[in-house]
Amino acid sequence: MEKRQFNRVEFSAPAILFQQNHHWQTHIIDISLNGALIGYPDDFVGNLEHEFELNVEIEGTGQVITMFGEIVHNANHCLGFHIKCMDIDSISDLRRLVELNLGDTSLLQRDLASLVS
Repeated sequence: MEKRQFNRVEFSAPAILFQQNHHWQTHIIDISLNGALIGYPDDFVGNLEHEFELNVEIEGTGQVITMFGEIVHNANHCLGFHIKCMDIDSISDLRRLVELNLGDTSLLQRDLASLVS
């Protein structure tokens, strides 16, 4: 049974995963206000016990959404990224991206309420 609190939207975009002095090219598979599912990067040797930075490039806009968090699962050549911290500009950009792709303001409002509680 699905236990997700946040609506995920399919969203394909290039991304870079950072940890300390390492970085890996990857891509976004889907995204929510709470995290993202990303492709498993080539040569990934990240320490899952430490925090990561994920930069998502919004193609054609020059915008980059920067999020800090942890890898919470690793399966089927994908990594589940849980957001723990974001700057205000990135939060605004992510909210707008999810809102546009959900197509239903009430779903976005429910997600925002879940995020705050």
